[in-house]
Amino acid sequence: MSTVAPLKLGAYVSPEDHGRANFYALISRLFADAPDQALLQAIAGSPPLASDDTGEPLSLAWSKLIAASSVMDADAAREEFDALFIGVGKAPVNLHASHHLTGFMMETPLAEVRGTLATLGFARLESQTVVEDHLAALLEVMRLLIVGANDISPAPLSMQKQFFELHIAAWFELCCSAITKSSLANFYGVVAQFTGSFLLVEREGFAIDV
Repeated sequence: MSTVAPLKLGAYVSPEDHGRANFYALISRLFADAPDQALLQAIAGSPPLASDDTGEPLSLAWSKLIAASSVMDADAAREEFDALFIGVGKAPVNLHASHHLTGFMMETPLAEVRGTLATLGFARLESQTVVEDHLAALLEVMRLLIVGANDISPAPLSMQKQFFELHIAAWFELCCSAITKSSLANFYGVVAQFTGSFLLVEREGFAIDV
């Protein structure tokens, strides 16, 4: 008699959490590297968060990002990204937690992130050049905590909150403010506004739900 292996089902993830994870993924991608034309077109073709303008900061910031993406050229986005976050010798705007929290790179915040990632069982890929306390890397971790991936199960809300409060909450506003205040920021000024609005909603949601 043949036997059938039991079907292994993944943990249920609500549509709301999928939406949260998608925004984390998008913002992470935008800060990891300049968007190509396909990504700009995808954002430009996205629906608003509400059918009517509710006046809420997140909805307005998302609509502004859609509009900015519809008129942004990939080459111009590349030039802006490089000017803002790479620069010549020193980046005008730094995207690392250590810099914003201590004024220096490779400091205690980075060690703390690495400790948390080790506890979670996350290992850095050898091919990855982004340091673990980079904003893009931290937002990608949040995405994985929300929806999981492959053999990684979604984390409970309490664990998502803990990671957010330990490694993102204390400095994301400083980082977004530095971008929006930069004279070099055009498209990325809009990206930073959306990022700040989204992460503020996340912080408020964690305070209420956990």
